[in-house]
This record gives sequence, C-alpha cells and structure tokens, in this order.
Amino acid sequence: MVDADEAIITQVDDGKTPPGSVGQQISSSCSAPSIVADMLDALDARPGHAVLEIGTGTGWNAALLCERVGETGSVTTVEVDAALTTAARAALHGAGYGPHVVTADGTEGYRPGAPYDRVIATASVRAIPRAWIAQTRPGGAIVAPWGSDYCNGTLLRLDVRHNGSAVGRCGAHIGFMRVRSARRYYMNPSADEQATADTTTTTLTARDMMDLTEYGRAAFVVGLRVPRCYLTMDDLDDDHRRIELHDVESGSWAAVDLVRGEHPWTVRQLGPRRLWDEVSEAHAWWVSTGRLGPDHLTLTVDPDGIQWATLSAGGLTTAWQVAV
Repeated sequence: MVDADEAIITQVDDGKTPPGSVGQQISSSCSAPSIVADMLDALDARPGHAVLEIGTGTGWNAALLCERVGETGSVTTVEVDAALTTAARAALHGAGYGPHVVTADGTEGYRPGAPYDRVIATASVRAIPRAWIAQTRPGGAIVAPWGSDYCNGTLLRLDVRHNGSAVGRCGAHIGFMRVRSARRYYMNPSADEQATADTTTTTLTARDMMDLTEYGRAAFVVGLRVPRCYLTMDDLDDDHRRIELHDVESGSWAAVDLVRGEHPWTVRQLGPRRLWDEVSEAHAWWVSTGRLGPDHLTLTVDPDGIQWATLSAGGLTTAWQVAV
C-alpha cells in the first residue's frame, strides 16, 4: 500500500554505510509513485512486450512491468549492485512475479534477452548508451531520465528507427540519481586556494539566477552549451545562497555568493576554465534567442551513436553534440 507520493531512500554510499547511519551519497531509492506512473505511461508497455529495465532497485517497478506485459510478455531487469539484486529477486518471487533479474552494468543492456520492445531506465544518463538502441526492436521505445552535468534532468522518450537511429523529445522534469559510471563529483577548494581565485562581480539579477538554476527556464539549455560543468547550490542561511560550478577533470571551479539586499554579487573562479564566464555567455545566448525551454529540444542519436540535441522554434534551429 502506498501512503505518500514520496521517494524512499533504500541505500546510501553503494551500501558501504550501514542502514540508519548518515551517508554522503544516495545510491538507490524507490521512486515517488507519481514519477513511476509518468514513466510507465511514457513507456506504453503492452501485453506481450519484451521489456528491459535498467536499475532494479527494490523490484517494485519490475513488478508493475510484469503486470503490464502479462504472461505473454517478458521482463528483464538489470541491477549493478549484487546485494540489491538478491533482495529484489527474493521480494519479486515472494510476491509471485518471475522477471529475469540480472546483476550487470545496465549501460551495456542485456544482450541475451534482446531484442526488446521497450527499454526503461530508473537512473539518469548524460548520453543514451548505444547498447540500449542496438537491443531495441525497430519501432520500439526507450524511456530514461536524461540530462547534462549542469541540469539533471528530463523524462526522455526515444523512438527507435529501422536504420539504428533514435529520436525523442524532452518531457517532465525528473531528477534521478546517475548510473554509477556517469557520476560527477564536486571540488572543495581549500581556503588558501579560494583566496587565490580571480574575483569579479556579476550584474545578473535574482531573476537571472533563477533562470540559470531552474529546469523550465535556462538551466537545461545552458547545460548543453556548457558541457562537463557540474552545478551545486547551497542555502547557507535565509539570506545567503552559494552557487558553485565544478569541473574536476580540468581542476576548474567557480562560486557566486548571493546575499539578500546586496548587488552586484561576488564571483570567484579557479582553474583553466572560466566556468562562470561560460555559463553567463550561455545565459546571454538563451536570452537573445527568445528564452526557449526544454520543451523545444529534440535528442537525436544517429546510426553511429553520435548524439545531437537540437533546439527548434520559429526560424531558429541550433544543434549541439551531446558530451559524454
């Protein structure tokens, strides 16, 4: 029985932190029922379909898929964590469901069960794995949370074509955990390092900052224009918010401290990339082109697996190759 429309955390730190203890990173959860329903509606699995699920978790979603495809269909569910696989398999079989439960890296799909009519992922990706498309029957569909490092993410449904390509549009905003191989991490410069940062100010307004950090405004487009830029926000108190940008690979970091009643705000930047400058330029471009949101975006994966995000509205068409 579902008592509330909330996600339930079921694992932290990949199981290294004991249950009941405070961990650093959520690594598995049971999604809110409304999100599960939205994703299943987008998937449109039908009786007789073969379905591949990436991210078994508790097994609840796999049970719902079994109900949808019926005895004439089949469900294969893949989980990277062996302990979660074991628990989910026992729960599913105990409830009378018999999907094929596999411990494996879900980004590789599961070739022995292919081709599938539907593929659904319960963890977010920055780029759709080529294996998912290759293992989906032409005319089939893939549903997955998709987003950049900067803005994660959107509910994406891709329709797979006969030439091995796939195309789809952005849907609702859903922020899922990343698949483990696609995680990004943040930098934590020391006080001495921060003291050496280049310091400027920004004239962007509070509304601009909302644009930069909200999915339905500029954030999703900014994330595509500024790849490998990980956004974090921290409300230090009621009057102070810190926005940080991170690129661990290049050792670049930026921070903007928003203080109520003060303006302009201070910007600090470290490393070879001027991350705040890149984000500000992307925001200015977004404003100049009509403030188009993610509902104007299409993702296309060509037969070679190269992925393009295209922003289209009126006479504007702009495409970016999606960074992995």
